[in-house]
Amino acid sequence: MSHAYSPAAKGMAGAGATAMPQDTLALVANPAGINQVGRRADVGLAWFSPRREYDGLRPSDAFCETGCEQGAFAPIGSGATGTGTVSSKNDDFLIPNFGYAHPLDDRSAIGIALFGNGGMNTDYRSSDTFLEFGTYGGNNRLANPPAYLPPDPRAGTQIPGTSAQGGGNAGVNLEQLGLSLAYSREVVDGLSLGVAALLGYQTIEVKGVGAFQGFTQTFTQSMLASRTMSAVSPANLSDNGKDSAWGYGFQIGGLWEVNPMLSVGASYRTKMYMGKFDDYSDLFAEGGDFDIPAVGNIGIAVRPNDRLAFALDVQHIWYSDIPAIANDNDLATKCDLNAAFGQPSAPGSTYDSRYCLGGSKGAGFGWDDMTVLKLGVQYALNDALTLRAGYSHANNPIDGSQVAFNALAPATIEDHFTLGASYRVRDNFELTFWGMYAPEHSVSGPGAFTGSQAPEIKMHQYELGMNFAWLY
Repeated sequence: MSHAYSPAAKGMAGAGATAMPQDTLALVANPAGINQVGRRADVGLAWFSPRREYDGLRPSDAFCETGCEQGAFAPIGSGATGTGTVSSKNDDFLIPNFGYAHPLDDRSAIGIALFGNGGMNTDYRSSDTFLEFGTYGGNNRLANPPAYLPPDPRAGTQIPGTSAQGGGNAGVNLEQLGLSLAYSREVVDGLSLGVAALLGYQTIEVKGVGAFQGFTQTFTQSMLASRTMSAVSPANLSDNGKDSAWGYGFQIGGLWEVNPMLSVGASYRTKMYMGKFDDYSDLFAEGGDFDIPAVGNIGIAVRPNDRLAFALDVQHIWYSDIPAIANDNDLATKCDLNAAFGQPSAPGSTYDSRYCLGGSKGAGFGWDDMTVLKLGVQYALNDALTLRAGYSHANNPIDGSQVAFNALAPATIEDHFTLGASYRVRDNFELTFWGMYAPEHSVSGPGAFTGSQAPEIKMHQYELGMNFAWLY
């Protein structure tokens, strides 16, 4: 999710959107504030640049000369440089926003906001990995297509009924678009309540994870049914192009103007209930279910005088309610097909199809809930120019044991530093600018699906944006 959606709040690291609305996009944080901004329209565009990379297996480990374990799927690093580092090739994205507010009377207003989330769009080229195996080794002929190693005298080397899934370039591109329709009313002097209906649309494309077909419900259940004589390759695991889904949600909020110097706001947005990604039903938990998590905001704004303002927002994101995002990767320990036949691959490993890819407890990204603290300051130099700055902090949602899949979406960022400004060109036209820098943070560690290896994922970010506002 973005550090903020309101152009003014973007310059304050997201602070102020809940308790100090200054533009129409503030309704994304708190619909109760839409009656505070007058009649106005906002149109903006941001250049967003996340720089992502991972450090995977070195060439010596890629051939299992050292530290190789049954079921280890640590990302494979570069063989050309020997460093093990692979960087994503997509670094530049444009994210638009739009909002409009229309007062109905002195106390109430309606508003609309169109906002977007970027989903990393990682692109790790197989040409940058050791022997072009691909990030997860799908181009390794010994691993893909599925084979009996050593050959089964009953069926030969190739498992009958299976097909090559391939490795190639690896990555994930999740794009989300939200439309919020809000209504706000001042129910008593100083206290406004708001409600919003949300429509969501998202698309996804996943590449280069075909090597995991042996850990899907489709494959393992077919092997069990045939007593290892044949299997069915999952058709909805990887490289199926873009799939899309629609969904909906709701939001409520309140804004209390305690006095001219102090305001307090709060809001809660439900989980957005999205349709399933059928083309990736063999990859994501619950057969392709991928909802958007619920979000809660609490904010306070203090204005010591007419020119100076301080804002503090606390945001909580319930990633744990979305299995495709929150489920731990237990494939090696709980989706062990050998264990189903009484020969566990490792001591203690078991087979339960629910923990296989596509199952209700199938591997996700292992993300924890996030609580984000946002601090911002704003100072009006004069009637035309307002300056802003902000800082936000949160612990990243990824544990070191979950690095394997998170190479695809290395959401490791913990801090954001921002600057912003608004300039009133004319009485009815305003320009808002902002810049964001998120310093690099990395996560590493051996996990249940990386054996003794400790791959590392990392990311840092830049954002520059401009918003045009028409004040009626």
